[in-house]
This record gives sequence, C-alpha cells and structure tokens, in this order.
Amino acid sequence: MNIIRNAAFALALGTLGAASSFAAVKLTALQINSTDAEGKIQGVGAHRFKTTQQGGHPTIFLVKGDDIDGEIINGPKASDANINLDLPVGTHTYTIYTEKLNSYDWNYYTINFYFDRANAPQISAYAPLNVTSTQFFPPFSVNPGAKTENLAGHQIDTPKTLIYKNGPTEVKVTAFNFSDPSLFKKDRVHAHEIRADKILDFVGQFTVEVTAPPTISAGGVVNAASFMPRVAPGALVSIFGNDLATGTFSASSVPLPTEIAGTSVKIGGKDAPLVFVSAGQINAQMPFEVAEGASVPVIVKVNGVASPAGSVAVAPAAPGVFQFGNKRAVVQNADYTVNDASNGAPSGSYAVAYMTGCGALDNPVATGTPAGSEPLSRPRGSVSATINNAPVEIAFAGLTPGFIGLMQMNFKVPSMAPGSYPLVVTINGEKSNAAMVTIK
Repeated sequence: MNIIRNAAFALALGTLGAASSFAAVKLTALQINSTDAEGKIQGVGAHRFKTTQQGGHPTIFLVKGDDIDGEIINGPKASDANINLDLPVGTHTYTIYTEKLNSYDWNYYTINFYFDRANAPQISAYAPLNVTSTQFFPPFSVNPGAKTENLAGHQIDTPKTLIYKNGPTEVKVTAFNFSDPSLFKKDRVHAHEIRADKILDFVGQFTVEVTAPPTISAGGVVNAASFMPRVAPGALVSIFGNDLATGTFSASSVPLPTEIAGTSVKIGGKDAPLVFVSAGQINAQMPFEVAEGASVPVIVKVNGVASPAGSVAVAPAAPGVFQFGNKRAVVQNADYTVNDASNGAPSGSYAVAYMTGCGALDNPVATGTPAGSEPLSRPRGSVSATINNAPVEIAFAGLTPGFIGLMQMNFKVPSMAPGSYPLVVTINGEKSNAAMVTIK
C-alpha cells in the first residue's frame, strides 16, 4: 500500500470547524433631520428621514462601502428597509440614499445613530449640507442642538457625543456628510422604496470605527480536531472568543506567520504560528517549545491591544481526530474518496485517518513549518487504535508530509459487519475523541 498520501482534502483542515463570528454591537436604526445652524430641529417643512417607516417620513437606504453605485442593502420597500448591521472591530463606511419629499431647503443636517435596539439615539452628528464637494470632505461635528428626536418622533435631549460604548466595545463616528441632490445627480430611490422616479436623491456617507479588546471565551482554547480542552505541543488548536481579529484572513505561505492582519497569539509566552483568524475564531499551531502544564496562559493581541489571559492544559500527547458532519472521522478510503455513511471502507482494505496532537516526535520539525518525508516524523509515544473497541492494525502513524501540525494514521480496516463504528486513537496513553467510521 501507499503509506504516505498527501490528500488534497487535508488542505481544508486548517479552517475545519470555523465558527461564525458575531459582533458585540449592532446598528439597528438611523435618523437624519434638518436643523438650523445651532443643530435645533426644524418645524414646518422639516426633512426627517429614517431607516424605519414611521410617520410617513422618507426612508433611508444604505449601500455598504463608499461606492455610490453599489448595491442598496436594505429594502426594496420601507416596510422591510430596517437595518440590523453587525459592527465588528474595524472601520465601517456606508453610503446614504434618501429622497427630498418637499420643496423646503435647509442648510444643516444631523444624523442620529441607534444601537442594539434602543429607541433613543446614542450618537448624534452634525454637518452643513454639502453643495460643493463630491469627495465627501466637508467638516462634521457632534450635534450641538438642545433637542433631537427618538424613533417615535418625540423630542428628547441630544446625545452630545460621537462615541457609544457597550461594555469594552466602543463605536466612534469619524465622518458624516449629507449632500444636496444636485451635486451627485443620482435617482435610485423613491420616498419609500428603491426605484427611480425622476426626482434626484440626497446622497450621504458616514464612517464609524469600532474598537474593543479581544476576549477569549472561558474554555475557548481547544484541540482544533476534537475541540477537547487538552492540547499537545505542535498540535493545531482553535481559540474561540470575541473581537479576535478585524476581519477573516488565512495564512498564504509557509512557514506560517505569527501575525495576520494585526492579530497575534502567545501561548505559554511563545509566538504561535497562525493558520486562520476571524473575529470569533483563530486556528493556530501550538508551538513545540511550550512547556507542559495544567494551565498555560494564552493571550491574543489585535493591533497591539491584548486580551485578558485565557488558559489551556498542555499534555505530552493529546490526540484529536478531525471530524465533519455528525461527528464523522475525517478518513480517506483506499480509493482516495472520503469515508462517510454512504461510502464505507471495505473490510481488509487500508484507510487513512487524519488527526492532530501527537506530541514529541522522533524526527523533530520546526514550529510553523511543514513536516518532511525523508525522514518521516513519528510520535515518540506509543500509538494504538480501536474501532468499536476492537484493536486496529496500524501501518503508519506520523505527521503528514507537506502539512503543519497534521498527523495521519494509515490502518487496516478490521473485519466487521457493515455499519458505522467509533474510531478512538491512543497516543502515549491519552485517548482521542470517538469519531465515526463506516465499514461496508
């Protein structure tokens, strides 16, 4: 049999199990009002625009980013033009479209921001109507007015701030512009729906910057294959939390970098090579140099801001079998297809299971670099396996050449009645998770 297989599907293991990230803050409504030079809201003939259809006011429609011809993301009608925008750490710009519904002209406008389903605004910015620049550069400031409006249209005190805080997360308005329809000459929306109607639209933009220290979830540092809370030096690990990165990025070269887009990780004081980073999850390699311990510190930094320390238990070996679907083992059949409930491995054939966490090696590999093939790298600890508690004959167990932190076990499929059974791998006395293999 071919003992070593550089399976193409193993390339995806670096991001296997990637979690959806979520933001600590949501932008849930906007309101724009015409004002006088002091920011006081207008009376008769005032312009009042909202992302929610209340009181018959024209609706605010948004484009994500600064392309004024980009796709409008809310709508197409005012009845479903509400917003519920995640604001993860980073800078977010939105382009505004709304329509002048009456013949009154005003020289100043305020924009009110409502976060996390609040009825009253938490930020209110102010700017003169832009009639000169298509570059969105006119000045803006905090709203100086004595009163503003809540979503129901009732006058309330103006929040004289450009900053909203929700726990450790801070949102700051860094730009606001509202432009006369004659400046851009765009006709994309009607007062209450997305459609051209031969009336030019107001066009604006705003930018917010979101900052927050990264946080690691309790128990959030785990074996990347099994999600068990014990890891081994050299293993692939996953770190779960909030605001762990400013976006979603993957390493593009080897050796693996120890920083991606401003995100870095230290485990036991050692820089961890990074495979994948996102706001909610990081996949990395546990450095081989990390000393074993029951509680080893883990710290994530984003653009120089450090998280409170998390921790993880580091053991000499901590095998984890990669899984997909309903706890199915990532196993490759003899014909190179993926083993699943409808594609079992014949008894007596050879298959390959993929895992991580074998610990110390007979042929050491530098942290962050792929394993070689001459010589191969095998775990120093003894390796055994069972399927449905029956011993499995192992042809090879060691790091997969060309990959980082990935171990494979080539094994002979035992003679059993057709069905799906749990595979458990033991290295140096430490058992893996149980993951299902199908025999036909």
